[in-house]
Amino acid sequence: MNQQCPTNRGEFFSPPFFAAAVTAAVIFFIAKVAVAAEPAINKFNGAGQPARIVLTLDQAINLALQTNRNIANSQYSAESQRYSIDAAQSLFDLKLIPSTGVSLAGGNNTDSNNISAGLQLQKKLEYGTIVSVGPQITRSSWQSAQQYAADMGVSVTQPLLRGLGKDIVTDNIQSAEFAYKTSLRNMYQTKVNTVLETISAFYDAVRQTEMLRLYEKMGSRLKGHSEIARAKEKVGLATPMDTYRAEIPLKEAEDAMITASAAFQDAKDRLKLILALPQNTELEGIAPEAPDFRELSLDDAIETALKKRIEIEQMNYDMAEAERKAALMKHNILPELNLVVGYGRYSVAETMGQSTRFDLDRYSASLQAGTDIFRTAEKAAYQQSLINIKTLRLNMESRMDDISRQVRKQWLSLKEAAKRMEIRKSQIKQGEEKIALAEVKFAHRMADNFDVIEAEKELQSARGNLLAAEIEYAGGIYNMKAIMGELVPRN
Repeated sequence: MNQQCPTNRGEFFSPPFFAAAVTAAVIFFIAKVAVAAEPAINKFNGAGQPARIVLTLDQAINLALQTNRNIANSQYSAESQRYSIDAAQSLFDLKLIPSTGVSLAGGNNTDSNNISAGLQLQKKLEYGTIVSVGPQITRSSWQSAQQYAADMGVSVTQPLLRGLGKDIVTDNIQSAEFAYKTSLRNMYQTKVNTVLETISAFYDAVRQTEMLRLYEKMGSRLKGHSEIARAKEKVGLATPMDTYRAEIPLKEAEDAMITASAAFQDAKDRLKLILALPQNTELEGIAPEAPDFRELSLDDAIETALKKRIEIEQMNYDMAEAERKAALMKHNILPELNLVVGYGRYSVAETMGQSTRFDLDRYSASLQAGTDIFRTAEKAAYQQSLINIKTLRLNMESRMDDISRQVRKQWLSLKEAAKRMEIRKSQIKQGEEKIALAEVKFAHRMADNFDVIEAEKELQSARGNLLAAEIEYAGGIYNMKAIMGELVPRN
């Protein structure tokens, strides 16, 4: 079926009949009317009975965002990930490092031993520089002679190739920050999914409640026809077959009520589970009004989705992180070359007390190099990182195309749902006219009650179909908001 996409603003998303259709009938989670401005939530009432909660759809959504266990788990995951940043940043903390050493050597007239103890303050800087300062005392013995040496100095180690640069040194911190922000986006997506589940369960309860009301009304009318048929049979104006034909639809309506009642209870239980409420909670609700939706052209809706969908945002961050990791992998191919410079004061003496005069100067400077000439593993890791970037780019293109398809599909689905409501409203009007005609014919003995019963069943079916179309349209609007990334506000 070929259909043109709507181009007029407001042509599709705001059919005037929808608000009237949904708000015309007040639908409840239970048979009684319940109206509340704020959700009334109490664990127990004054008599110690289970809580009674009255909710609108908006209140149910807000409660789900506060109490849903999946959302809570995603929050805990984000909080845990936040501590990973603190752990990574400890790389630059000032460290106090004690050191001790003992060495023994022996041979022909060469017995000796050395005992040393030291304490260093060490600090790593963002560009890879390591600064160390602290004292060290050494006791040396050779045969019967001994001496003490004390040293107080500072040393600076600066990478010149591998390990040089802020982006390189802070890699673990950046990785932890990336993981934390990813966990926040995952938490947002969990919120979106939870809101959609809440809406689905709420509208499911609404539908089943209204179906119960329709079946009850139909059952009452069918019961009346059955009683009329039995009365006519007693006076010889109807046959047992007529009575039988009148009772069959009544039993069908009663069976449908049982099915609808079970489905209604299941929808309520599902909603309680989403809201993390005890299953014995008495849950009541009031019918939602027609959902609002800003009027956009199809092209604008697609553009909005590509800008606001959390998956696109995450994939952009994935791409940036992959490019950063590729740069790191390329850097790791470089050889190691470090400049180490130092200065200190030291002294040597035969006693501990004399060794702490620090009356001698010490200078040092050196280049320390070391590398695997082939760097096979590092080169392979770099090539893998480049392939990963290409894969992510293709995945992003595919995801953007898929989101565009989702928007277009939902757009057409909403348009079809709007037209379907118009058709089913006309079917109800036709059904009401048909049943009125059948009742007139029945009153004038121009038709039997079976014609009236069949008209009742057709009208019931038309009303149920309209209700299904209304809920499909309302749910479709919420799905469209989710597809466009506008269902749940970003913090």
